Amino acid sequence: MKIALIYKKSAWELFSESSDENVSSFMLKDQQQRAAFKQSHLIQKETMDCVERTLSEHNTSIKKIYRSSLHDHDLNDFDLVITVGGDGTFLESTHYITGDTPIIGVNSDPSRSVGFFCACRAENFANFYSDLLNQPKISLSRLSLSINGQAVGPPILNDILFANPNPAATTRYKLNENSYRNSGLLASTAAGSTAWTFQEGFETLPLESQEFQFIHRGTRNSRVNITSMLEIHSLTRKGTIFIDGDHCSIPLYIGQRLQITSGKPINVLGDINKKRAEFLREHD
Repeated sequence: MKIALIYKKSAWELFSESSDENVSSFMLKDQQQRAAFKQSHLIQKETMDCVERTLSEHNTSIKKIYRSSLHDHDLNDFDLVITVGGDGTFLESTHYITGDTPIIGVNSDPSRSVGFFCACRAENFANFYSDLLNQPKISLSRLSLSINGQAVGPPILNDILFANPNPAATTRYKLNENSYRNSGLLASTAAGSTAWTFQEGFETLPLESQEFQFIHRGTRNSRVNITSMLEIHSLTRKGTIFIDGDHCSIPLYIGQRLQITSGKPINVLGDINKKRAEFLREHD
């Protein structure tokens, strides 16, 4: 089996390597936070070591890929993708899977990361992997984007925000012949309805749903809408489409039309429905 093993750098590594004087000063002065970052780094390293050790015991070909260099690789060439990190690492990796390659998320530090999409952690990864063929699998719907009829961007597993890049500025657009001036339009998949949009009051859609939700942010008495297709006509001189967080974005200029539709699903290994049920119980 050919496996892509995606990993991230810990906050300790990133901050230690930073040339930003504010970051350096913070790390030197706040000893308590410094110790917490170091402890988390050690936990994440132990998780990565555990995953590599387990995979080496099986007949696998492993390609380690740093999260920030994903654009240099085609994840569709692998039989399986394993991410070691949190939901951010998982989500970014899904942007590079456009075929049927399944993905597993391993939460590298459960004490600091929700890891909604992560099926396992260091202590149970070996058992999970040894029984890989019998693990639950779910096909999660994603969103596809096109601008003026031309496909753009990666498949989207969680959510997108169309807004002015300046959060204090107004976003202008038309939808169904109605004009809006607000803080932007936020859309979410079924899988994403327990993420950011959960805090915005979105409904929790069944994970298997092919529909998605959207809301006009900063519009008084705005309601959450459910649909399977959406077209926005931008009236913002230079807007931005933020995809699954802040790591991926696309400009949308005045006069351009953004189409949002249900796209290619992704195969995720692990009992994600169970993870969702646990999340909802905690936030009931």
